[in-house]
Amino acid sequence: MALTGRVATTAACILVLLALADAAGAATRAPAPAPAQDCTEALTSLADCLDYVLPDSKSARPTKACCTEVKTAVGTPATVKCLCAAMDAKTTPIPINMTRVLALPTACGQSASVLSKCHG
Repeated sequence: MALTGRVATTAACILVLLALADAAGAATRAPAPAPAQDCTEALTSLADCLDYVLPDSKSARPTKACCTEVKTAVGTPATVKCLCAAMDAKTTPIPINMTRVLALPTACGQSASVLSKCHG
């Protein structure tokens, strides 16, 4: 049975989030002697931003819901760490427009400096 409309979009979003969480987990596990932080919850907290960061997105701006999530995320050091790990991963199973990921704080009226720590 084929998925259509909103169900297909939701399913695609969940797959992208899981792929990013897996990539972030792999990036944090490699050099860490301690157990890796689970980034699944941190990255899924930004689910409303997926439409904006997918490479084929037609969205000119992130949604209001996305910006609410971004505001919360940039104030949460663990979420910022997970975002940085996901962005530093060499590849992700599902393509993401990293330029738009880096631009999310600014596009949502937040300081872009929070993600500047990702590429130290």
